[in-house]
Amino acid sequence: MLTLHTGLFTSHIFLGSLALILFWIPIFSRKGGLDHIKFGRYYGFTMYAVALSGALMALMVIYDPIALKGHLLNENSDQQNFIVQIRIFWGFLLFLSLLTYTSVRQGFAALVYKQNTQPLRRISHLAPLLLLLIGGLVMFGFGIMQGKTLHTVFGILGVVISSGMLRYCFNKAPKPKQWLLEHFGGMIGSGIGAYTAFIAFGGRRLFADLGSMQLVFWIAPGVIGSIAIYYLSRKYQTK
Repeated sequence: MLTLHTGLFTSHIFLGSLALILFWIPIFSRKGGLDHIKFGRYYGFTMYAVALSGALMALMVIYDPIALKGHLLNENSDQQNFIVQIRIFWGFLLFLSLLTYTSVRQGFAALVYKQNTQPLRRISHLAPLLLLLIGGLVMFGFGIMQGKTLHTVFGILGVVISSGMLRYCFNKAPKPKQWLLEHFGGMIGSGIGAYTAFIAFGGRRLFADLGSMQLVFWIAPGVIGSIAIYYLSRKYQTK
């Protein structure tokens, strides 16, 4: 299992780094142009692979934290507390993988079906959105009870994003071009998940000396992404 986890980790890092770069090309290219469409697809498919590998790694660690992360345990550590903390951290990364997957899929679906939302009401499409909603509520409740700001903020974000997606899916007569806003929101939402996972996983050592201030960097992608979604929504609704 350790060999499989290592292979997934290597693939996840490579694909995640690629996705962080690809994310910006469709944003700065002309909307609807060849580069926007082509690199948007590259980004979306890469993010599917990132979300899948991240989810598999998280499930493996949650299932057997000692086998995969036992090397981090020292002689003075409380093993039970260590197991709990590892599962909490990787549970958060599992939630980010789900957020990333549902956001990319919703962004693609809005682009394909546009005003026709009937295909989005299939159980196969709704199930991950409902799971994200439940996960967001659990994350929020856990954050409130344990005083964990990161979990509280992303619990709220998960509930807001999943609720918005579900509302769009059940809207039988969406406004003209609302599918475009849903597309923007989905793709930017996936970027929030990607950059947060990068900071939480890869950048935590870099920000470790900042203490509680590192939360600012963990939360920053969610705040910036939400502002971007709001700005684009207002801009294209006005048009």
